[in-house]
Amino acid sequence: MLLIMHTPTHHSSRIKETIKLYVLLILIGVAAIVATLFFDVNICPVYRIFGIPCPACGMTRAFTSLPDIRQALSYHPLFVLIPFMPLLPILPEKRRNIVSIILIILFLGVWVARMLLLFPHTIPMVYNENSLLEFIRIRLQQ
Repeated sequence: MLLIMHTPTHHSSRIKETIKLYVLLILIGVAAIVATLFFDVNICPVYRIFGIPCPACGMTRAFTSLPDIRQALSYHPLFVLIPFMPLLPILPEKRRNIVSIILIILFLGVWVARMLLLFPHTIPMVYNENSLLEFIRIRLQQ
């Protein structure tokens, strides 16, 4: 008897990989929310290493401040886009690439504007005095 093994198509394997990625991102998001709510800890590697907010800085606080939409928008005005991110993989590749580029430009543009207007005096766009870079700077000055 000859058994024929069914190999997954490129499309189904891409969907499986996308699902794995989203599960991982959801777990990271839950960890960030738990760290913020219960331990008042920022887990962003950019913020912890360099001391400056990253383009996504404020996302966790935005979600934890719901249902106060004004407060959430003050933490990060693009947090409303996050629930739609799982739809990206179902778009045709060309359209997905275009939307991805637009999102990257949008996040970077908002980050630059927030850095110019809010840094370093408005939460969450504050300088981390406990960052690794600051630690190294202080040690080098001694």
